[in-house]
Amino acid sequence: MIFKVTLIGLLAGVMGTGIGGILSDVFRKKVDKYINFFMGLSGGIMLAVVVFDLMKESMSSMGVMNTVLFTFIGVILTMVIKSMLEFTGDMKSGYLIFISILLHNLPEGLAIGSSFISAKDLGITLAIVIGLHNIPEGLATALSLTGAKVPIKKVILFTFIAGIPMGLGSFLGVYFAGIFTSLIGIFLSLAAGTMLYVVLDEIIPKSKSLYSIIGFLVGTIIVYHI
Repeated sequence: MIFKVTLIGLLAGVMGTGIGGILSDVFRKKVDKYINFFMGLSGGIMLAVVVFDLMKESMSSMGVMNTVLFTFIGVILTMVIKSMLEFTGDMKSGYLIFISILLHNLPEGLAIGSSFISAKDLGITLAIVIGLHNIPEGLATALSLTGAKVPIKKVILFTFIAGIPMGLGSFLGVYFAGIFTSLIGIFLSLAAGTMLYVVLDEIIPKSKSLYSIIGFLVGTIIVYHI
């Protein structure tokens, strides 16, 4: 049971973000030409994930005020991480996005694992939904790294790696279901703060044009319908 749930969570994470990374190769040659659109697309995807998924689920788990508090803590932690990173320019943006995806895939894995304890069908459904939901996140990570001139093979590798914490989270969730269920809201809000900081401090300031707004809205629609 534990092995099966861990494998399902790992596949949902790795396949979801990995497919997003592979899709980014389609746009690779056009990133320079349409960089404002793709920066807006990444920002729209990430901010929509924060609002529609992470904060919403966290509020359901532990209330509005606690969610806001831990989201703010997530922002502060991200500022500290950013100050410690040695990457510069767009490279820093790409790696910050990668770190934020890593962080929030863990609590999503916890959700998958713990849900299998209450209802098997719920766990499978959640794994499928989260796997689909990870595709635009992998795309956001890959587009940012591609825009920073990271080789496409390395970009795709990073997107697959970003899904691994979901397998770890699924294992922990099914093994310690009662303990970690109460902490899922905290993990989700911390991840929301990380992604919120990246969007507002790194992505939006670098994509000031009508095309970035269009990309932002397209990214929002993608996440909302997935």
